Amino acid sequence: MTKGIIKTNAELEAAEKKAMEEKEQASKPVLTNLAAFIKGAFDAAENHRQISGVTERMTKSRRLKSGEYEAAKLAQIKSVGSSDLFYNITEPKCEAFVAWMTDVFNSGTDTPWGIDPTPIPSLSVQETQRVQELVVERFEGLLASGQPFNPADVTAFAQDLYDETLSLKVDEAEEKSQRMKRLIEDQTEEGGFGEALSCFFDDLGDYPTAVLKGPIFVKKNRLKWEQGGLKVAEEVIPTWTCVDPFNFYPGPNARHVNESYVCEIYDYDRGDLANMRGVSGWKDEAIEQALSLTKQGSTNSNDNLPGESEMRTYEDKETLERGGAPDATIRALEFWGNVQGELLQQWGMDSEKAPDKFKSYQVNAVMIDNIVVRCVINPHPLGHKPYYTSSFIKNKNSIWGLHSIPEKIEECQEGVNVCQRNLLNNLAMGAGPQVVVDLDALEPSHVSTCNQQYPMKVWPVRGGNNASARQPVNFFQPNVNADVLTATSEFYEQKADDRTLIPRYVTGDSDVSGAGGTASGLAMLMNASARGIKRVIRNVDRDIIRPSIRAMYIYNMLHSKDDAVKGDAQIVPRGAVAMLTKEQTQLRQQEFLAMTNNPTDMEIIGIEGRAMLLRAVANNLDMDVDKIVPTEEALRARVQMQAGMMQAEQASPEAEAEVTP
Repeated sequence: MTKGIIKTNAELEAAEKKAMEEKEQASKPVLTNLAAFIKGAFDAAENHRQISGVTERMTKSRRLKSGEYEAAKLAQIKSVGSSDLFYNITEPKCEAFVAWMTDVFNSGTDTPWGIDPTPIPSLSVQETQRVQELVVERFEGLLASGQPFNPADVTAFAQDLYDETLSLKVDEAEEKSQRMKRLIEDQTEEGGFGEALSCFFDDLGDYPTAVLKGPIFVKKNRLKWEQGGLKVAEEVIPTWTCVDPFNFYPGPNARHVNESYVCEIYDYDRGDLANMRGVSGWKDEAIEQALSLTKQGSTNSNDNLPGESEMRTYEDKETLERGGAPDATIRALEFWGNVQGELLQQWGMDSEKAPDKFKSYQVNAVMIDNIVVRCVINPHPLGHKPYYTSSFIKNKNSIWGLHSIPEKIEECQEGVNVCQRNLLNNLAMGAGPQVVVDLDALEPSHVSTCNQQYPMKVWPVRGGNNASARQPVNFFQPNVNADVLTATSEFYEQKADDRTLIPRYVTGDSDVSGAGGTASGLAMLMNASARGIKRVIRNVDRDIIRPSIRAMYIYNMLHSKDDAVKGDAQIVPRGAVAMLTKEQTQLRQQEFLAMTNNPTDMEIIGIEGRAMLLRAVANNLDMDVDKIVPTEEALRARVQMQAGMMQAEQASPEAEAEVTP
């Protein structure tokens, strides 16, 4: 009886171990259906990116720009005792591209986009009814007074009234479009659109695809001047960020971000996450569970996501963690895509937002350590995702582009490296003479000194019958092939220009021969090279500028309290391509201005034509045209005054001749 109650030490240890396992298992996050769905979607996207070779391509592109060899290649180079020089031509090419794009999109005082009213604005039902009422009121009055009228008069009057109303509508739409433009300019300036676009240009040349994200609406503290002084006010503002392509996982085989789901990995600040408690769309208990399971300084399960090692290496976080410094961020997984209503209801979303459990809804969810801490319906009325992608060379069948700049010139970079390594090796070999020593002919006591060379050295030679016929020491000079290697290296650099259509003279290289030796010839070369960059600029206009500003326009139309900015309008890229050719256009205008400055051409174009040329040139140079070139009326008055003065001068000698006896 007693034996059945008393347990052995082994049984006690087993029971204690089982209790601890049950407690640990209970503390682990349970994969709900929604969390399992999101994790499965991410795994599929990550596997597809790995299998398709995109991750490897991005790693290679970043390595080429950084001027680093692959580990196997570097070991092979060192195994033969060669120089490990990496003569980097990829980084200057990428930087030249970024500088060119930045100069194009920031070349003027105006934005590279505009908002224009629709060509024919539509009248509202009330406005149409008002036109009809005015027509009826007019001709009912004529009937009552007994005045006759033709039925055609009714149609003509109605058409005139309609045209007048439409004209007022056009003027009103133009004013609203300008107000909307100013509002979006202010929002993009405060939300960091310019900074995000600059970062986007960096990625556009470096990787197969670059990603811009926004507008994302966040609460931020702002300083506002009110009565009594400066005060801190909390506002919701739109923000833009540039997404690291390593953290971007679109759905498999997606050709556009809106064709499939999108996953993004990013670091979430622990303090910001804690402040999300009580905010609509966030789960307080899920946030607290995520914060407790991923304590500061520890590693959460999302740190072991595929591709994490490459990202943390390039972000220089390995050194940070080895140093023992605590990490104040949590790695989160953000999901944008379709989710079935039943999964949303199981997670706890309000049934009014997802009433049909069989229907799929576009949602935005955030998952930390397999815990879904946030899930809301996509706020865009059409369910569009706030991601915009473009590529240096686009692939119509994939989000990921065909080639980045480092990929385009990979063979050229390899050719330059081979030439430069061999050039250093050859120069080292040819820096001094090579020595051949016949050890059998030397005096044995001096064999150990054969590696020591210095001027006026005496070489003792062993005697013998054949000593006079032998040369104990022989010097020879290896050939230096610097000219051939240098020319070959320059050949590969020129081919890099041809492959990317980004010539070296874009960055101000003065060593341009041939047609580039003259101003007009250089302008022709610049215009020819700009054809390739125009393709990239059109992609940015179409894929980035237009849709991102369009999203901001839609938000303001839906949520702005100022009706003065709301009107039927369209987003128009103001032609970054036109900005690109602005400098060449100015040069042509100045050449034409100088070419026509002669008596023959002046007689043809006249003073009025010359004034038009001056206005065009001054306008393109952002000068105040009205202060430089007189108006047409003032110019005519000046011409008439000069003509009158000339007539007076011509008449004066004739009058003197008549008076002279």
